Amino acid sequence: MRPMLDRTHIGKVLDGLGQLLLPAALGAALGYYASDQGLPLLPDMLGLLLLAGLLGVILVLAGKVLGGKAHQGDRLRKRVVAVMVLGVLALGGRLALFYAEQDSPLTSLPREDLQQAYMVDLQRFRELDASIEATLRRLEAQPWLGPAAGSDVLDPEQELLLLDSFESLWAATVELDELRLFYEDWYRFDPSRLQRAWHLRSFLLTFAAELSLHQSAARMSTLLESNKNARKLLEAPRPERGLPRTAWSVYRQELLGTRDQTRVLAGDQYLKLLARASRGREEAAELGLSWLWRRCEAHLETIEQVAPIQRAELLARADAQVLKRSLKRAWYPAQRGVAEAMGDTRARRIGWYLIPEDQQAAAMALSEPGDILLSRKNWYLSNAGLPGFWPHALLYLGTPEQLGAWAEDPEIRAWIREESGLDLDLPGFLALRHPAAWARYASQEDGHPHVIIEAISEGVVFSTMPHAAGDYLAGMRPRLSRKARAQAIEAAFHHLDKPYDFDFDFATDAALVCTELVWRSYRPAPGKEGVELPLVSLAGRRTLPANELAKLYAEQAAGEEPFLDFVFFIDASERERRTWMEDEAAFRASPARSRLDVAVQ
Repeated sequence: MRPMLDRTHIGKVLDGLGQLLLPAALGAALGYYASDQGLPLLPDMLGLLLLAGLLGVILVLAGKVLGGKAHQGDRLRKRVVAVMVLGVLALGGRLALFYAEQDSPLTSLPREDLQQAYMVDLQRFRELDASIEATLRRLEAQPWLGPAAGSDVLDPEQELLLLDSFESLWAATVELDELRLFYEDWYRFDPSRLQRAWHLRSFLLTFAAELSLHQSAARMSTLLESNKNARKLLEAPRPERGLPRTAWSVYRQELLGTRDQTRVLAGDQYLKLLARASRGREEAAELGLSWLWRRCEAHLETIEQVAPIQRAELLARADAQVLKRSLKRAWYPAQRGVAEAMGDTRARRIGWYLIPEDQQAAAMALSEPGDILLSRKNWYLSNAGLPGFWPHALLYLGTPEQLGAWAEDPEIRAWIREESGLDLDLPGFLALRHPAAWARYASQEDGHPHVIIEAISEGVVFSTMPHAAGDYLAGMRPRLSRKARAQAIEAAFHHLDKPYDFDFDFATDAALVCTELVWRSYRPAPGKEGVELPLVSLAGRRTLPANELAKLYAEQAAGEEPFLDFVFFIDASERERRTWMEDEAAFRASPARSRLDVAVQ
């Protein structure tokens, strides 16, 4: 019996392996050289591979024809057709590569600007995602919502909670979708080591934003599924809140359609591919983005928890809406204007604001210690959880010299003697009672004096006018004695370094939001004159959005006993990149502006 493998067979196998290894070694060497020279996989390397593959097929076919091994008739026609099909595929692939290599607003940014923008947007995503999650959990805790709830008419408190929560979701969704849009060109970054880090960074951020939007809409739809009156409430126009007619239908259609489900499924598969094929999870950890990867997985788990039949029903309802989109950009009122303006200003507006130094100086000359300031910074510091045009409130202190000269008042001196037993001026008293805080206040930052105390995401801090002014700025003065305003300033010093209150809870002073710092500083107490700034209900909490302070001024200014006086208003045009001093009437009308005013100026 002849052995299965004789020397002849073994020789043929070895010869075949040798012939395979030689071109493989040559290909590996060329690939290493191309990689060492920084040749990107897309489109250069893949384009060369397509060209080489097509040329190889043509050469093989030509060789067989010339060698007489290709028979006439069907076999030759089939081979010709095969070559033509391969040629069309290669041409199509090259056209796709040509499209992929075109610059976009994302890939055309200088790397330094892109790094700054990414860090800002990463923090922006974290805050928006947390805001959406907090809003949904608050709604999910309500017994009158959810699949088991009835369809009773909502009482006034339930209506207010639902409207406040949906307005917050709407605002956060607009901003989060804008962020998603900017990074959706992630695939234009080459996946080879040349640009792999930015390929991964951009994909994770845009996919996390897509998942946050999709899962929030699914959860919101589940909550309102059994309560038609709740849905009707959200379909009615609310221009004062920036919500159009059929807002709920728009929201559901834009975030729960088949296209969105397809994006989620495709992104899930690519996330798994990155984890398996290119150490994506490990590389994300090296980039400090493990938390973002985990957030994507958490959102995917949330989406999977919706029963398949229920999810299909939600998708069908979303696709059945009359409102259809042609582009993802053209949704929500003024969204297109926001996207276009953002495209023009996004990279160039990082780290600088519209109000110039001369107008900052003019605002400081008009202001007095204890004034309440309102500011707005377009694009980067908008607060999705707070409604209205004005998102931020501050307390003006002035320079230490300005504060000392302003506080030369007999009543202030008498109050300080009563408190300390010493004959001190206000700077001396603050330095005695708050030595560390006074030392920081009296120092400078980049050559600019500290003139503001405010609560920002880092906590309660002293700030300079260039940092605090932003793009719009207004000043109001409580109609109180200088002693009362000095007491408010001293009270504000007590809160320095406290953390920012992301829950907007005015019940305790362990952490403070920006308006809470103003509210607590001016709140009356035994032996302390002050102003009762009324709180409002927002998403089930008693709080005070900065825009409510502007509304409060507009309401009380026409009353018999106004307690706030107008100081100044610096208005702005984002499109024209200019600012100007406006009058009291313009400021009184400002709280009625949309938070998207920047897109429609």
